[in-house]
Amino acid sequence: METGEIIRNLRIKNNLTSKELSRILNVSESSISLYESGKRNPSISQLVKLSDYFKVSTDFLLGIDRKENSDITFECDLSEEIGKIVYFLDNSEYIFFDGRKLNRQAALVIKSFFSAILENMRLLTML
Repeated sequence: METGEIIRNLRIKNNLTSKELSRILNVSESSISLYESGKRNPSISQLVKLSDYFKVSTDFLLGIDRKENSDITFECDLSEEIGKIVYFLDNSEYIFFDGRKLNRQAALVIKSFFSAILENMRLLTML
C-alpha cells in the first residue's frame, strides 16, 4: 500500500475530513488531497506529525511495516511528569480546568494532592 492510501485510510478510520486533517498538520486542504492521491509526498516533518497524531510508526506510514502499531512504545519517568505538574501549579498565574479558571486555593489543593502522590511513590519505591 502506498503512503497516500495509508494516510487516507487513517483519516477515514479516525472520522476526519481532509479539512480537519489539514488543520491538524497546518497545511492546505489541497496538500492533503495531493498526499492521498500520491501526487505529492509529505515532508519528513509532516510524516512525524502524522505518526504522532495517528499513533502509528513512520515505517507504517511509508508502507515499510504492515502492522499499524507494531513497535511504538512510550516511556516516561512518572516522578518527572508529576514534578512538572507541581512546578506548573506553583508557577502559573492562571490555571484552567475544563475551560474554567481555578482560584488559587483550588490550585493549592491540587498541588498538595500531586505532591503527596510524588512523596508516596518515592516511599513505595524504597521498599
